[in-house]
Amino acid sequence: MLTRRKFISVVAASSVLAPSLLRAATNGFTYVGWSQDEAASKATLGKIFDQFQQSDPGAAVKVVGFPYAQMQQNLFLRLRAHQPVDAAQLNLQWLPQFGATGKMVDFNDIYGKAALAKVIDPSILRLGEFRGKQLGMPWTAGSIGMVANAAVLKEAGVREAPVTIDAFIESLKAIKAKFPETVPYGMSTKDNASMAADFQTWLWTFGGRIFNEQGQVVVNSPAGVRALGLMSDLVKDRLAAKDTDRYDARRLFAQNRCAFYQDAPLARGFARDNSGKGTAFDVNVVSIATPVVKKGDVPRSFAWGHLLGSFAQDKQSFDVKSAPGRFVSYLSMTDEPQLEYFQKIGLFPVTRSALAKLSGDPYVANWTSNAKNATRDELAFYPNVADLTVIVGEQVQAAVLGQKTVAEAIDNMSKRLSAAIV
Repeated sequence: MLTRRKFISVVAASSVLAPSLLRAATNGFTYVGWSQDEAASKATLGKIFDQFQQSDPGAAVKVVGFPYAQMQQNLFLRLRAHQPVDAAQLNLQWLPQFGATGKMVDFNDIYGKAALAKVIDPSILRLGEFRGKQLGMPWTAGSIGMVANAAVLKEAGVREAPVTIDAFIESLKAIKAKFPETVPYGMSTKDNASMAADFQTWLWTFGGRIFNEQGQVVVNSPAGVRALGLMSDLVKDRLAAKDTDRYDARRLFAQNRCAFYQDAPLARGFARDNSGKGTAFDVNVVSIATPVVKKGDVPRSFAWGHLLGSFAQDKQSFDVKSAPGRFVSYLSMTDEPQLEYFQKIGLFPVTRSALAKLSGDPYVANWTSNAKNATRDELAFYPNVADLTVIVGEQVQAAVLGQKTVAEAIDNMSKRLSAAIV
């Protein structure tokens, strides 16, 4: 098992990346990412990268791509082999692992903490923070948040989006009574990653945590039982369905057969495509806050986004005036590429000014507001996050399918997590 200690020690044991390798290409630098090779974003990012080159001909960017599923491993291997990583795309959940190696650039040292806060709101900047350092620059940010289908709510007589869990359950019951064949809440009941995200959101909503500040497993708590009990009861009462994942929920939502589910900000784009109605379906897609225990509680959500990081090891390789520094600034702190990425792909911008230009779009404004209190995946702070995610997902599924009681599932989850992080 790959422990946090082993992960850090392997990278730390490597010698410092040689500046000559980092600047292997004359006036050039290396960017490593995955989105530029994906069908949905290839053309858009290709254009954005070309625009950067045209506006900054002195900066020759060498783009290296890996499939998303292989990105984390290959980035780690590049670091071990001393290959250049002047700028890299990161899933924000990976930051604790790479940040703990001590090899990443602190952008507060490069741009200045106060200067960054003027461009990007601190609530968004914190997604790239690790141990008090700004190791990741937010590129696109949001959360795995709740969306509601306005058409389904209206037809079921639900006049407003529910604020509390009690109101949420009553809304689900009204929808089920009006449309017996629907899945009122498209909660994830298969796919470990989605189940772990949904479970953590409800766990935080009830005031619980998986780990305490000392890293001890504390999920076996009243909050843990209440969160998993809610999920289990929703399936038992047919307000959520067995064998459902994000893809199923997106399809049902676009067919007006699902009223609520949790997804990334791309939910509206998925609804446009899956409904076949394009932007005409937008009126039905409403971003809402996760229901809370009682009015006045802070709505919780699961932090989501992409970061830009650098593993350059000296100021000569990465500073404000360096080519990779200008590249990161262009992608993450310049409105034009930020807004183009949003318009073509649907990924939210991060700069204050770009978000202000979208303030007239309730979907973006509400989602951004709701995401201010988003919490990063607790499991991501461990190198064997994949193993931990499987443990949480398996126990959540066992409870919602009725294979175990809630108490048994939470107890098993706690014991297995405790053994896995030793």
